[in-house]
Amino acid sequence: MILILIWSVTGFCFAQRYIGLPVWGCCLVSLIFITIVIMIERQIILTTEKSLSMLAFRAVIALVMAIVGSTIFDQTMFGKDINKQMARTIEVQVAELTAQRVHTIDEKLATLKAVSDSITAINSLLQKDVNKNPFIIQTSRTSASNKVLMPDGSLMTISNPSVTKSEVTNPKLSQIEANNKKLEQISKQELKWSEKKQTMEEDVRKECKESVGFLEELEAMWSIITNRPLAGAFYLVFFFLLMSLELFVVVSKTVDKECDYEAAIKGAQKIRVSQFNKAFNHVRI
Repeated sequence: MILILIWSVTGFCFAQRYIGLPVWGCCLVSLIFITIVIMIERQIILTTEKSLSMLAFRAVIALVMAIVGSTIFDQTMFGKDINKQMARTIEVQVAELTAQRVHTIDEKLATLKAVSDSITAINSLLQKDVNKNPFIIQTSRTSASNKVLMPDGSLMTISNPSVTKSEVTNPKLSQIEANNKKLEQISKQELKWSEKKQTMEEDVRKECKESVGFLEELEAMWSIITNRPLAGAFYLVFFFLLMSLELFVVVSKTVDKECDYEAAIKGAQKIRVSQFNKAFNHVRI
């Protein structure tokens, strides 16, 4: 019951802090933790044979469970201290990520500026040509054929080519308009990246705060317990407490002499084996 209470609270805190589940979800995770603990302890209690290898294996399981349980409990109890440590870590991450992303945005803006300058230079040349020649002479040639009756009575086809000249708008003007539309699109992109650059630091800080995970908080807690002796001593005390509780059943099971429960289990096993042997021999005959 002691282990069930401890691991129910552990599962609830883990689900609430790191998975972000609602209360009913945290209760479900707590039930899963309780089920696992019951299955492990039940195997220990129902085992009647005592061996050194099984004791060592159970001690390893107890050690792992003590480490996991104490870590989750301490990260919950040291929550405010971890938040302070994470605030310093987040500021370092924000500075690094902001510098990287601002550099990337500056490169994009430089590329857009180069493209914009190139198009502007081309438009300047085109505009000069359009100013000099707003209209151009377009020549079109057509050919008409006529049939003429010859003196001998035959028909002869005679071609009459004609040349038509007309003034049309300089086609470079449409190219200037297309380039102006490209410049408008580039200007919008530059404005968008400039606005994103101004809010980059706040966006990165928000992203870092939202993506804090179990391992990052574990590193923060490790920094606390290694740099602050009092926190380290409290962690060891809580760790050994959980370790003792996890090993309590195992040690009691190994050290104590055979109790009435174990005698009853062994007796029941002998009766079942005898029944199986009788049933097998009966069928064989």
